[in-house]
Amino acid sequence: MATTDIYHISGALSPARKSIRFLGGNVDDYIQVDAWAAARTAANDAVGTISAWINMPDKVTTGTVLCAGDKNVVEYIHFSVENGKLFAACVDATTMQWDINSTNVVIKPHTWHHVAIVQDGVRPTMYVDGVAVAMTDTDATDLAEWFVNLDGLDSGRIGAGNIAGDDSVTQEFKGAISDVKYWNAALTAAQVKDDYNGTAVLATNLQSHWKFDDDLIDDGLGADDGTKVGDIVFNNNYSEFTSRFGFLTGTPVVADLVKFSTDKGVGHAIVIQQA
Repeated sequence: MATTDIYHISGALSPARKSIRFLGGNVDDYIQVDAWAAARTAANDAVGTISAWINMPDKVTTGTVLCAGDKNVVEYIHFSVENGKLFAACVDATTMQWDINSTNVVIKPHTWHHVAIVQDGVRPTMYVDGVAVAMTDTDATDLAEWFVNLDGLDSGRIGAGNIAGDDSVTQEFKGAISDVKYWNAALTAAQVKDDYNGTAVLATNLQSHWKFDDDLIDDGLGADDGTKVGDIVFNNNYSEFTSRFGFLTGTPVVADLVKFSTDKGVGHAIVIQQA
């Protein structure tokens, strides 16, 4: 942005969700949930479901939704987004067991999407907004692998990965993540749709549920609370407008003049570059 440049940002104020906002890039901002990863390995989960709501500001970022990894060996279960596609992979003791992605671009910028991956003991299936998506199996050595096969997992992260086997932080998320859940059961297609619609699903199997309602408390059965790492930000009203304003190219500085208004459910911001 140059001095006196004027920018108009607009976007819908609804739907809006309670969430954590991540700046992205190599900034090591994430939520640590090591106890969750260790607990799932100790429980020998052979099936399971991960779901979350995500909002990303572009289609070119690679960002981790949830990852369980090993701090000393390349071993992990990793759920992420890359170039607008869902990705997931499972590595057991340095050997890739499965590596899948959505065949098509399924994530739109500045839009809340419900994403899920279900391992039913046969193969993983990925969902977007309650609907199973077409998938491509890049590697299918053993599509049935899950936590039961991974003995050394001791690192869990929301918003970043641990896939290098050395506890380094990789593939930091850019945007917002809300309502992360893990069941030690394989949800049916109908149950994934219910979760998307906000209906309570399989409470007896909901091991972890991070709502991000101004805290990192795990409201699931496992009670594996998260720990803040870096500069994550709570946002109780994250919408399309929030995303567009927050990730404006050439982020306004404190000295800039910003005027806000709303009209028929749409937020507007006029930004005048002051320096």
